[in-house]
Amino acid sequence: MQTQQNAQRYRVKDTCKGPEVWEIKWHTCWRKTHTEELVSCQCTLIVARNVLSDEVKYFVSNRVVGRDGWTLRDLLRVAFGRWEIEGCFREAKEELGWDHFECRGWRCIHRHLYVTILSGLFCARVRQKLSPSKRVSSGRLLTMEQVRRAVNVFLDTLDLSRQKRYKRYEEELERQHYHQRRNATASQSHRKTRIKQLYELGIDPDRIKCVFPKQPPD
Repeated sequence: MQTQQNAQRYRVKDTCKGPEVWEIKWHTCWRKTHTEELVSCQCTLIVARNVLSDEVKYFVSNRVVGRDGWTLRDLLRVAFGRWEIEGCFREAKEELGWDHFECRGWRCIHRHLYVTILSGLFCARVRQKLSPSKRVSSGRLLTMEQVRRAVNVFLDTLDLSRQKRYKRYEEELERQHYHQRRNATASQSHRKTRIKQLYELGIDPDRIKCVFPKQPPD
């Protein structure tokens, strides 16, 4: 790693707790292969440090900055974007029962996975259609848990009378509104605290480089 290289600050993502800012250094390198006499093709080593928590992450890419149209921003988008995939796995396990299979056969396991994936796609579509905003701070964002609970209430009340069914709908709707308001309040508090901490370090998150396109205001 070049010791004289100045770290570049990037706003790598926006979470429900506010913007995350990391200091980035990078350098081209070669990886050692299984054959000691040979080395790999040229790679890019990225060292990222969170300006608030001092957490350090290391990434190695087989793409080189400035070659074949790849920029440092592109590599950071891939590196930090993978955590959204991890979030999908977590939601599938916690909310949709992805890890709750009790079977041994290869075909049975795949059937369970197919049903879980289709359930996740359905919930994601409903969530996308009914949430006018992607920001928790807006107080209008549906979570995967809320969509799953709403579907459960609908299925559980199919054989009830219309009056009882609508009563359950209203109870669930009020419960979801309560959690949305609470989540929005918590998000606004976290965002305010984080932005204040960044300003105390002399960092304006709206004036530094951003890996992802900035979201328009609600």
